[in-house]
Amino acid sequence: MTDLGKRLITAAKQARAIARGDAHPSTYRVRRFDMDVQAIRKRLGLSQSEFAARYRIPVGTLRDWEQHRRDPEGPARTLLTVIAKDPKAVERALADV
Repeated sequence: MTDLGKRLITAAKQARAIARGDAHPSTYRVRRFDMDVQAIRKRLGLSQSEFAARYRIPVGTLRDWEQHRRDPEGPARTLLTVIAKDPKAVERALADV
């Protein structure tokens, strides 16, 4: 069975336990995909490698975000929010580093 298949079965079992009242929803991590990293990158007209290099993000991490294998959290979400709103500000800040 594929990894995705195993994760789907696990998720279904967890949902069933919550529905039966055997588990509380707060005991499970909820994944949110509300930040469209790929859309941010494409709006800037950059390839994955260009975006990753410009904003100093490991290209593997960027791929994981875009393919929804991982969610950007904490400082990464903040960085991506600023990139989405004012990419030049981030570029200026990183130019001095």
